[in-house]
Amino acid sequence: MRIALVGTRGVPARYGGFETCVEEVGARLAGRGHDVLVYTRRAGDPADRLSSYRGMRLTHLPAVRHKALETLSHTALSVAHLLTQRVDAAIVFNAANALFLPLLRMRHIPVATHVDGLEWKRAKWGALAGVTTGPPKRWRSAGRMT
Repeated sequence: MRIALVGTRGVPARYGGFETCVEEVGARLAGRGHDVLVYTRRAGDPADRLSSYRGMRLTHLPAVRHKALETLSHTALSVAHLLTQRVDAAIVFNAANALFLPLLRMRHIPVATHVDGLEWKRAKWGALAGVTTGPPKRWRSAGRMT
């Protein structure tokens, strides 16, 4: 299978939990013979832009360097590029990136999401987070999350 991993800073994991997850899951999928494509945020130094890592192919794309825009801008570019590729499935990391799931579904790309925490409650996202990253208000007020 051709599987794309989208929505993080990429690999090698140097930042946090999502990146560690991408590195471990991606390497294990590649080790089982899958063609794994990881979208990474472009490093400043071209020498740091690996073409592959632990059996995964890497695609480097830019991002707007701003606290609230970096993740969303990079994922927007990643999804736009991904829509031009032949993939069998995508794993999208970070609830904030759910905004882009309909685009992948329109192309009939099966999608799994990995959510780490309650993004809409994190201060870095501001008021817009409840609209773009949170579950419907009726779920939150009922105390149900699935």
